[in-house]
Amino acid sequence: MEDTKPFKTYRQQLCILRARGLEVPTDGKAKQALERIGYYTLINGYKHLFLARDSYGNIIHPGKFIPGASFREIVALYDLDKELRSILYDGLLAYETTLGAEISYCFSEKYPEKHAYLAMDNFSTNPNKLPQILKTISSLSSTINRKASERRDNAIKHYVNNHRHVPLWVLVNFLTFGDLNYFYSNCTEDVKVAVAKAFTKKRKEEYGIKKTPSLTPDVIETINHMVNHFRNAVAHNEITYSKYIYKSARLKSIKNMLNDSSLELQSQAGIFKLIMSLKLVLDKREYTILIKRIKSLLDSYQYSFQSVSFDGILQDMHIPQNYSEYL
Repeated sequence: MEDTKPFKTYRQQLCILRARGLEVPTDGKAKQALERIGYYTLINGYKHLFLARDSYGNIIHPGKFIPGASFREIVALYDLDKELRSILYDGLLAYETTLGAEISYCFSEKYPEKHAYLAMDNFSTNPNKLPQILKTISSLSSTINRKASERRDNAIKHYVNNHRHVPLWVLVNFLTFGDLNYFYSNCTEDVKVAVAKAFTKKRKEEYGIKKTPSLTPDVIETINHMVNHFRNAVAHNEITYSKYIYKSARLKSIKNMLNDSSLELQSQAGIFKLIMSLKLVLDKREYTILIKRIKSLLDSYQYSFQSVSFDGILQDMHIPQNYSEYL
């Protein structure tokens, strides 16, 4: 079978890009970028905004770049996305920590017995959730067994060896966000309500809002679903700036709780909706840091693109042009 993707040297890769209409600098920086990032990650990952399209908006084949598109612009978009992942990581990790703390407190308050989180009776009685509950319990048990068997010291190993049980408030620090997401989803309704109320109470106190709609378990689960989706992308260095969840539910409830009638949230849950939703669950200080960093990032890159408008970049990010009014 003929190899349709034979090896190409860096020089050959740059020649191909020039032949397709991309402006490539001759100062050696383009070669250095390919050596640092790789052709597939950089070009295949971030070229789409700069490709020529037909009158229906479809990419023309064989691929050609739009007039004026440059290698530097593709690198700028890559760098923007890389910095975006770093900013989001800090914000998402802050929420992950708080969610774990609230879940462990509310669940343990309701079920104070040792290893109560390994008992099926302490979770939802919805028969449709039985497979998820069994999977959650199995995951929790596996985490304990794995950490207790490690050669190096850790909190789980300490509690197993010295106390013969692991409190949930210790265990949550070793769970992935996906584990926390499923744990919350599988809890009984009163535990889920207690967690939602805790977030509502904190929001009222920190923002001085006396009259605000209470967060519901459904909204918490919607936020968790979004956070889990983007948390995975950030953790695995996936393309993040244009990522979205299609037809996300309960947008209206989130918009009502943000108390801004002018706020437009698309059916596609992208970066903007994620950031605005985090306002409902992050500490005020953490959220202020997050939006300042996001705004600074966008402001710093708004003049980095010439062949495409920055509004086009924002559209791909599902961020409104007037983002500064909200951030």
